[in-house]
Amino acid sequence: MNSKHRVHNFWSYFLTIQQPLETALREQDRHEYEHLLNDINEQLKTVCGCKLEVEMSETGFFEMTFATGGDKTAQLCSALLKKDAPQQLSENWIINAFRPPLSERALNSYLQLNGQTVRGADFKVYYTIEEESKTVELKVYCAALQGLEETNKESIVAYMLELFIGELDFEARISRVEILDAEIDEENVCLLPNLYEDLCDIIIDQEWMEYHDPLSIYMAYKLDEKPVSETLRRDMKLIVTTNPQLQEEVLNKEYATCKDFADKGGEYGYLYYEKLYEDEKEALVRQQLEKEINDLLYPMSIARTMGGAIGMYYSYIDLAVFDRDGFAIALEKINEKMKFKIYYHSFLED
Repeated sequence: MNSKHRVHNFWSYFLTIQQPLETALREQDRHEYEHLLNDINEQLKTVCGCKLEVEMSETGFFEMTFATGGDKTAQLCSALLKKDAPQQLSENWIINAFRPPLSERALNSYLQLNGQTVRGADFKVYYTIEEESKTVELKVYCAALQGLEETNKESIVAYMLELFIGELDFEARISRVEILDAEIDEENVCLLPNLYEDLCDIIIDQEWMEYHDPLSIYMAYKLDEKPVSETLRRDMKLIVTTNPQLQEEVLNKEYATCKDFADKGGEYGYLYYEKLYEDEKEALVRQQLEKEINDLLYPMSIARTMGGAIGMYYSYIDLAVFDRDGFAIALEKINEKMKFKIYYHSFLED
């Protein structure tokens, strides 16, 4: 079953347990809503591969968040889940395709570390603005982290940062995180619950680009090595992508990410066509074509574009395909209106 249909089936299932889940949350029946949530997360294993978090706000609204943990395949699938959610859910539910900043969960969260109860305000954050890369470097201190294994410290700090500033800004704005063993004397410092507000001020003051979701963060790579052949993807000179992990794996002829998406009913692949112009103009043409294809296919939940590449002989548009049969039909219709032909190839067929 393809990804598009799995999303549809999940929401059909969710509607059958919506009322008992809402009742359990409203009555704070932890045993019941955890039981229901376990069933939901079993369903999601083959849809997006990440867990769902649910809560009820003080205003009486229910909220669900797909905890993708920065995984691009999970983000693509959770974004599709949000887009294709039944309209009636919007009456009572807020649906987050990725973790938002300063949620109820963040404000009420606490950890038990070394026999201590630790909250967001127990983390002190020092930050340095990196103007060239338009990012922020962090140094984090929390007394309760002392004595823990380094990997445990890193996972705890990453979790707390994502909880308070949200998945989007954690991915887009934070270039480096250092965990301190002692407090230091630096000018730019705040407690963790105040970091998001400081980040927003920095973005405005520095006039940095705003992002709406983690799948809109493009990264560009200029390949150092000269293209080695005229074959597909081996002539690339410049890569622009919203899925850097996939690109790194494909360049190394590793396909774990592709297989993971296939397990969820999707397919990573790319459109390609013979290069039309010199690099600078070609980049603009490719970018516009990518936008037009995404605007056509994503509203129908057929596919979503993820950037692409410019090569010596071909141009590429990378795709996450949710409905392979629907995509094949759509590509035929696209080619009927094109002045040049575009082709499709799955990364798993390379």
